[in-house]
Amino acid sequence: MRVLRDTAMALPFLLAVFVFPVFAQSSQGSPTPSTEVDTPKTPTQAPVRRRIPEVPCWRQAGITPDKVNQRWKIEDQAKTKIAATCNEESTSPQQKHDKIEEIHRETDEAIAKLIPQEQRQAFNSCQAAMEQKHPKSAPQKELGPCGGVIPKSGETEMTHHH
Repeated sequence: MRVLRDTAMALPFLLAVFVFPVFAQSSQGSPTPSTEVDTPKTPTQAPVRRRIPEVPCWRQAGITPDKVNQRWKIEDQAKTKIAATCNEESTSPQQKHDKIEEIHRETDEAIAKLIPQEQRQAFNSCQAAMEQKHPKSAPQKELGPCGGVIPKSGETEMTHHH
């Protein structure tokens, strides 16, 4: 009996808290045209500042989109060749290094034939400026082409002592 009485007393409170605000919001969400015109809207939040998109470096350097796509294709082919070189089990680490250096030279030559030197220089300087303007959040160790961390100059290789 007491539970019934407590529920009866709590019911109006629960209706006031949960149900009536829903009706109030739904009536505000779909105003009549005359209400919308008569009521001026005031912003309740600070205005959103829109970021002006930066012009990509390739565009600043005057490189055409088809040349950019060709460059990406050349770079992707180089990555595929490097991955294949890394997976060759019969070659020594030095042979892999030499072969990877040759792939890099061939890639640079192909890009040089594709994009004039002035545009490459403009692109590279733009990229350097972008990296200074938007630095990476945390410096990461540089990985070699076949994985593994590249030791910084002056670091010696650690040897395991068992």
